[in-house]
Amino acid sequence: MKTLLNVLLRLIETARILGLNYRDLKNAEDLLMHNEFGLCFDTIITQMYEYEIEIDDELYESISKIGDRMNLKPESYTFMKELIRDESNIPKPLKDELTRIITSLIE
Repeated sequence: MKTLLNVLLRLIETARILGLNYRDLKNAEDLLMHNEFGLCFDTIITQMYEYEIEIDDELYESISKIGDRMNLKPESYTFMKELIRDESNIPKPLKDELTRIITSLIE
């Protein structure tokens, strides 16, 4: 159980680095400290998905391993594949910001 705690703490820290907001991070940490491992995991990945925070293959592999370790059905986390950064495309947050800038120049 301690290993799972450490893995989830690393997932929270990774989500923090990638820009997940403080409220969601705090909620996940609180759940983790109350041994609500499944809810902690679900909170992090659901909020990352909701905010369209892009991930790489390595992070997806970590998410998948955590899900497997927790005996979760793959469909409870495979939606995260949609967030895997495609190296040949511009990331969505950057596209959104460029659109905002271009629109402001046109107006």
